[in-house]
Amino acid sequence: MTENCLIFLQTKEWLKLNELLSDENNCKELATDPIFSIFETNLINEVRRYENNGDENLSTVLARIFQLSQNLEILKLSDNCILELAEYLFEKHPSEQYAKVLTENIDAQNFLKNKNIERTEKIEKTILASNLNVKIGASGELDFSKSIFNSPQEKELYLASRRILKSEILLPNIALSSIINSKVIELLKRQTKTFFFQSTLDLCIVDSETFKPKFFIELDSSWHDKPKQIENDRMKDEIFEKAGMELHRLRKKENRSMEEVFELYITKNYVC
Repeated sequence: MTENCLIFLQTKEWLKLNELLSDENNCKELATDPIFSIFETNLINEVRRYENNGDENLSTVLARIFQLSQNLEILKLSDNCILELAEYLFEKHPSEQYAKVLTENIDAQNFLKNKNIERTEKIEKTILASNLNVKIGASGELDFSKSIFNSPQEKELYLASRRILKSEILLPNIALSSIINSKVIELLKRQTKTFFFQSTLDLCIVDSETFKPKFFIELDSSWHDKPKQIENDRMKDEIFEKAGMELHRLRKKENRSMEEVFELYITKNYVC
């Protein structure tokens, strides 16, 4: 059997060699033949000689030999022979089974990393597809997105709070109806009821364990001196009073950055 392998190898009759190796009984006979080591040595030489000719029949034979050694464990090949086979086959037909053998080959290891990433992404997509019905709306050319802050002062307040309250949830410009139970309207006048559903709060600090709103801050300015705004502020104060929640109104006295001042106020008044 080994002699036939050597003859087919020397005459480059790859199809006949592949046919011989396709029979596992022949392979088991080869594995017990001490002359097989000669075949292995010549095989490596043939790989080196024909590695650039693109002969697919040779690739088929080598893939079969690799399978018999690594997957079926019928043929016992030397480590050097296995590396030669894997190098040749990976270059022609990159796959994980060859890359796993080539632990010192950078291209092969990068190939494995990319395959793992692809596999993870595929699993994640399968999980999402099986659990979520996703529909993403169309997006026009115009962009009407805006900052979550309506003034620089609101941003200063938020940043100051975030620095000292790292574990709490901060909600800027949150609707009153999101943090106050709507049952409160039963205690309000008609105009104040309407205002309740239209109004927001500059900053609400939420307990990260109970997820309940805990501290409420409203920023005042010269804008709040206008008659209409004075009335709105009155209604907002009434809502918080009826809801049993303290509203902290802050108004800066000087035209300068207030982050440090806000930080000091929250540190002194927020009860963790």
